Amino acid sequence: MEISIQALKKQYRDGKTALNQINLTIGVGMFGLLGPNGAGKSTLMQILATVLGPTSGQVDYDNYRLGKDDHQIRQIIGYLPQTLGLYDKLTGEEFLNYIALLKGVKDSKKRRLVVHEMLDKVNLADKAKLRIKTYSGGMKQRIGIAQALIGDPKVMIVDEPTAGLDPEERIRFRDLLEELGLERTILLSTHIVADIETSCRALAIMDRGRIVFQGSIEELMGRVEDKVWVGMMEAGEYRLFAGSSRIVSRRKTFAGYEIRMVSDSRPDPGFVSAKPGLEDAYILLTGSDDHA
Repeated sequence: MEISIQALKKQYRDGKTALNQINLTIGVGMFGLLGPNGAGKSTLMQILATVLGPTSGQVDYDNYRLGKDDHQIRQIIGYLPQTLGLYDKLTGEEFLNYIALLKGVKDSKKRRLVVHEMLDKVNLADKAKLRIKTYSGGMKQRIGIAQALIGDPKVMIVDEPTAGLDPEERIRFRDLLEELGLERTILLSTHIVADIETSCRALAIMDRGRIVFQGSIEELMGRVEDKVWVGMMEAGEYRLFAGSSRIVSRRKTFAGYEIRMVSDSRPDPGFVSAKPGLEDAYILLTGSDDHA
């Protein structure tokens, strides 16, 4: 299923513009939406999930149009918001049974089969009888994916799913999403560069409510070819660069600061060219170091 977004805008009553003329095309597979906190990613996700209405613009899910066919759209999407309200006193099995009932699975036998299938898919079958309050952060995110999968949606909208997870849980969660993306459209929103780098072929970068890039990782990396430099600076020199939007990373050493930065030309005679990474391109386009 293809999602087509045209000239989408969201402006609030206080005059703040959260989204400004968003144009995107999202196809089957994993699509990454990368941007710093406050870029407008969650607002876009809420609009696509029919939770929030746009000020203007158009969104089509194949032949369904947002604002006209919202009921049909809700039948084909699964949504994992940034903060999912879980009923901690329920077991994982009880929670999914409740969600399946809300999604219209009336027959108790069929509902039980659906719940067990979802628990198996997210590797929580052995934790089905445990209360959700005992789950780890990663397990709660997996139960969130399980509830989003009920109804076999063609599209999954997943907002900042790995924030707060430890590295091992983050990798497991990304692997699960990548597997699910083989047969459906998954829109993954994140400010964590590694989430995109390892799992998404296509991506867009948002900054201050606008799309500043859409394409493949290879195309994005081309933006920083021969523009990444590493070198040492003394503390006094570094202060001249402090706050620069082009500094990707810095590490204090006994000799001063080890700097990695993006620049059109060599920033200092002592700097040498380095192999570019996705993080370098992200910094170049957003001027943000909010990527950890």
